[in-house]
Amino acid sequence: MKRLSPTLTTLFLTLGAAASAQPGSLDNSFSSDGKVTTAFGSGLDFGFSVAVQLDGRIVVAGNTDNGSDRDFALARYNMDGTVDNSFSGDGKVTTAFGSGNDIGLAVAIQPDGRIVMAGFAYVGSGRDFVLARYNTDGTLDNSFSADGKVTTDFGTGDAGDDDGWSVAIQQDGRIVVAGYSNIGTSVDFALARYNTDGTLDNSFSADGKVTTDFGTGDDSGASVAIQLDGKIVVAGSSSGDFALARYNTDGTLDNSFSGDGKVTTDFGTGSSNGRSVAIQPDGKIVVAGRAYVGTDSDLAIARYSTDGTLDNSFSGDGKVSTDFGTVGADGNSVTIQSNGKIIVAGSASNGTDSDFVLARYNTDGTPDNGFGVNGKVTTAFGTDSDSGESVAIAPDGKIVVAGSTYNGIASDFALARYISGLNVGIVDLSLANSAPLIYPNPINHHATLEYTLQNAEVISIQLLDMQGRTVQTFIAGQVQAAGAHRLTIDLPEALTSGQYLIAISSPNGKFMVQVVK
Repeated sequence: MKRLSPTLTTLFLTLGAAASAQPGSLDNSFSSDGKVTTAFGSGLDFGFSVAVQLDGRIVVAGNTDNGSDRDFALARYNMDGTVDNSFSGDGKVTTAFGSGNDIGLAVAIQPDGRIVMAGFAYVGSGRDFVLARYNTDGTLDNSFSADGKVTTDFGTGDAGDDDGWSVAIQQDGRIVVAGYSNIGTSVDFALARYNTDGTLDNSFSADGKVTTDFGTGDDSGASVAIQLDGKIVVAGSSSGDFALARYNTDGTLDNSFSGDGKVTTDFGTGSSNGRSVAIQPDGKIVVAGRAYVGTDSDLAIARYSTDGTLDNSFSGDGKVSTDFGTVGADGNSVTIQSNGKIIVAGSASNGTDSDFVLARYNTDGTPDNGFGVNGKVTTAFGTDSDSGESVAIAPDGKIVVAGSTYNGIASDFALARYISGLNVGIVDLSLANSAPLIYPNPINHHATLEYTLQNAEVISIQLLDMQGRTVQTFIAGQVQAAGAHRLTIDLPEALTSGQYLIAISSPNGKFMVQVVK
């Protein structure tokens, strides 16, 4: 087990300090102008998903044209925006599953730093879910299905189409991929769960696979997230409405969620598509996508209570739409900041071509007027079309958006980093009485956390994974007096070995200490 040095890498967040730049501004410490483009060749390269490592390095997944068909494409960047040459020699990796098109669409990072990528591949006359796992140096992980690659058919043979669109890692290391499957007369939500070695998990719906029908139309799963209790949430679309399903850990639909485990949401007279889902620390579920309101499409968000009902504390009816102009906008990805504000990334037409767009919302669904202009930001990479596809929050609180930019001949990966206004800085502190101390570290199952408060505070203490998601809450909103405090930390037995953060937070700030299990 890797051991930390005597110095803890600590992230300190001062919420009350003034930001060095307007929130929503491009971060000029990232490639001098906040933007990076990366070509894999001379053809069409599309970035679709972004994840940020605990050390701040950024991973973007998508697909590339190899001259005859398409392959998975993966790039890793240093914190300054340069490609990381320690990753496959030049910061870029491509992976083929066969002689047909292989479309990479999603990426997630395991606690041990290995990278999991999902999508679909053309097999015969149809398509199948495909999954690849990479070591931290960019090589395929041969402990995963012998060659680092897995293909999954949902039972319709070469003629059926099974498209994986999203991937998430459970606390126990098992991998969940969501998308949709054409299983005959209609298209349904499709979900597969894999063991850590790449085999299908037969404790999940007996064969590791689940399909869900919402009705008589087509149902397309687009995004998956995993709750703290292990339940799985999949968002997408059904017959022109937002669609959401929640599953128990064994793959059965969760009937405590809207009576039958399924919810659809209509935004108006036009069609709407759910494209991304995130789960708040309080368990509420946020789904983002697009909705046609009038003659054009808007960014659209719905927030649901834990029982599947729309959350009426969010904009009065649980739904918000945001217009970026008269032509149209798409919300493609959603994430939640540590202060509860909601960020949606996507693209919008400017009348001539399209640009990256970002919108940030307060916890009640109102636009955050301190972000960009009236809560909205638009970013152009050039004079042609730019599409923002995925958003993530870096450990320092900055906002990272990935997608593609097209120059009229070819397209490249496109990446932008923005100032969030959270004012997170990275500080190294020795093991002094004034710094939080956790021991032993690495942690087997139990540890002791010691910290001192200068003033009485309302304290929460949580365990976070590498992507900033809450894994376990130890204390939630507890009033604590000034002085020394000690807390026993008990980690879940099933928690995968790797790197995590212990976050100590109050309304006035946050301290995060890196730990290893």
